[in-house]
Amino acid sequence: MIELIRADQYTKMLWKNGAGFTLEIARSLGEADFDWRISMADVTTSGPFSLFPNKQRIISVIDGQGMVLHIDDLPATTLNQGDIFAFHGESQVQSKLVDGAIRDLNLIYDPAKFHARFQWLNEAAEQAFISSADLIFIFNHVGETEVNVDDDFVQLAAHETLKIEKKSGVTSINLPIKQLKSCYIIELIQR
Repeated sequence: MIELIRADQYTKMLWKNGAGFTLEIARSLGEADFDWRISMADVTTSGPFSLFPNKQRIISVIDGQGMVLHIDDLPATTLNQGDIFAFHGESQVQSKLVDGAIRDLNLIYDPAKFHARFQWLNEAAEQAFISSADLIFIFNHVGETEVNVDDDFVQLAAHETLKIEKKSGVTSINLPIKQLKSCYIIELIQR
């Protein structure tokens, strides 16, 4: 099953800590809690991250000059555009913007229920891969991108997301056009 999620379908919601807003791209079913959620947030000020106990978080800066994360008592981690970083949802996280606002892409998931893979494809070459994940999301960051899933062709505009639910076996994905693309691939595999 293939579903195109347009940017105007994303749900705007207040952060758990009330310090900003996120655009929820997709999430698992469930009212009070979720097993996984993919979202995009505009971060305009430095400050604390919301807590998500018993969850794993993966984050990438997709626009802006980056941010420095201070997580628990660990050394500071600098995230520049395109960097991908994972940390525990219950960690105490303080962010400091490097030079102005940023936009980030987030995956929050329950590691007891899912394995996750989060990667950035950022080159002009044709790209192809196969996946046995139960759910695959392709977030197109900029421009138009053509995606071939098995035998279905889909055009993705900037900030649109393709959701692919595996029927059986493996899914073949090809990004055939040899133009610069910037796509994030998120795979979720049920345990």
